[in-house]
Amino acid sequence: MEDKNKLILLWLTMIFVPLFTLRLFQDEMLYLNMSRKALQFEFLPRSSLVFILTSPFMAFNNVDFRVFLPRIATSLITLLDLILIYNIAKRYYGKKAGFLSSLMFLFSFVALRYGARYTLEPWGTFFILLAVYYFDEKPLLSALSIGLAFCARETWLTTYPFFLVYAWKKNRKEFSKVLIVSAAPVILNFLFMASISLYRSPLGYNTRDALNWGFANIMLRLSRGWLEFVIGYVLIVVGFIYGVKKDKAHRDVLWLILPSLITLNGINGFILNGPFERYTFGPLALMSIFSGYGIIQLYKDVKPKIRLLSILTIEKWVALFLIAQFIFFNVAVLKLSDIGAKGIQDYGYWHDREVFKILEENANPNEFFVGTPHPALLGFKNWKWADRNIQKAIELNPDWLITFESWVNFRENPHEIDELEIYSIGPYLVIHAKEKGAIKKYVVSSDLKLWKFRK
Repeated sequence: MEDKNKLILLWLTMIFVPLFTLRLFQDEMLYLNMSRKALQFEFLPRSSLVFILTSPFMAFNNVDFRVFLPRIATSLITLLDLILIYNIAKRYYGKKAGFLSSLMFLFSFVALRYGARYTLEPWGTFFILLAVYYFDEKPLLSALSIGLAFCARETWLTTYPFFLVYAWKKNRKEFSKVLIVSAAPVILNFLFMASISLYRSPLGYNTRDALNWGFANIMLRLSRGWLEFVIGYVLIVVGFIYGVKKDKAHRDVLWLILPSLITLNGINGFILNGPFERYTFGPLALMSIFSGYGIIQLYKDVKPKIRLLSILTIEKWVALFLIAQFIFFNVAVLKLSDIGAKGIQDYGYWHDREVFKILEENANPNEFFVGTPHPALLGFKNWKWADRNIQKAIELNPDWLITFESWVNFRENPHEIDELEIYSIGPYLVIHAKEKGAIKKYVVSSDLKLWKFRK
C-alpha cells in the first residue's frame, strides 16, 4: 500500500470516524457559536476567516448538523495538513522520512484530540504548511497563504515578519511581489479586528492577562509547560533537533518554525494549561517536517553502538513507540482529568445531545443560563460562559447552571433540595432553579486543582 494511502486510512480510523462520538469542548462550542453569528454578519474582534467559511453549516435547524459538518470540514483540513507534512518532508528527505514525519504528527496528543474538533489550529496550520510547500514553485500563492494563516488564526501574526525574512533570503527578485500579496490579507484582517475592538481581541486580552499574572508566576508555569512539551512530544522533539543538526540545506525553514514556538510563551492557554492544549498543533506540525528525517538519522548513528536496535526497522520501532505512547496517554487522561475525560479524544457526544434535549424540553429560552455554552448552540440569547469560575457563575444568580459534576458541591444533600431540579448526564450537571436564587443558595464551587488535566 502506498504511504499516502496508509496515511488516509489511519486518518480515517483515528480522526474522521471518531468525530461523530467526541464530546463537545467548551472552546469548540464557543467557536461554533461564532460561526453561527458570522452567518448573521455578527463578528467578534478576531480572525474570522474560518467562521465565515463554515457559517453556511449553521443554517441547518438540526444541532447535530451544526456540530458535525464543521467537524467534518476541520478533519478534512487536518488530512491536508498530514499530506502537506508528508509532501514537504518527502521532497526534502525521501518517502520514508515523509511517512514517519506525518505519522508522528498524526499520533501526537494534540492531533488526536483536536484534529476533528471544530478548532482554528488545523486551519491556520494548513495555510502555513501551504506557504512552505509552494514557496519555491509558486511564491505568490505562498505569500497569499501566509497572509490567510493570520486570517484563520491570530497566533500566526508573529510568524509573518519572519516569513518576510525567509522570502528575502530565498527569492529576492520576487520579494516585492511577495510583500504586497502577503501584506494585503494581513492588513485587511488587522483593520477588520481594529474596527470592532483591538482591546477585546486575542491580541489584547493575551497581553493584559500576561501583565496581570506577574513575571515569576508566568516563568514557573512556562517552565512546567515546556518540560511537559518535551516529555509529551519526545519523538517529534528529538527528531526535530537531530534533523536540524544533520541537515544544513533546509535550515531556512526555521525562520517559520522557531517564531511559532516562541509565540507559545505569550498565549494564555499554553501558559495556564500546558502543551496538551490545541495551541501546540501548528508548531508541532512544522517541527514534524524535520522529525522523520531526524529519527532515521539518529537510528542509523546509534544502531552500530546498540545492537539490540537491529532486530527491528526504524519504521517498526516508531510504530511500537507510538502505540505505547497512545496507550500511556489514554491511561493518563483517565487518571488525571478533573472532569472524567474518556481518553485522549474524550468520547461522549451522546451526553451533549442529552443536555440539548433537557434544555429544549424544560427550559424557557428567556431564562438566564450560565456555565458551558450549550444554550448558545440552541440559539438561546441570555447566557454567559463561566468555564472554571464556578463561584462567579453562582453569584450571577442564574436560572440554569450547566457545568461539570466535579466542579460543584452542594450545601445540603442535593436529593433533598426541593427548590432545585438536578440532572446528571455523564460528566455534566445541569441544575435548574425552580425558585429564583436557589442556585446561589445551595450550590458552591469545588476545590479545583490547577495541576489536574483540565479537560
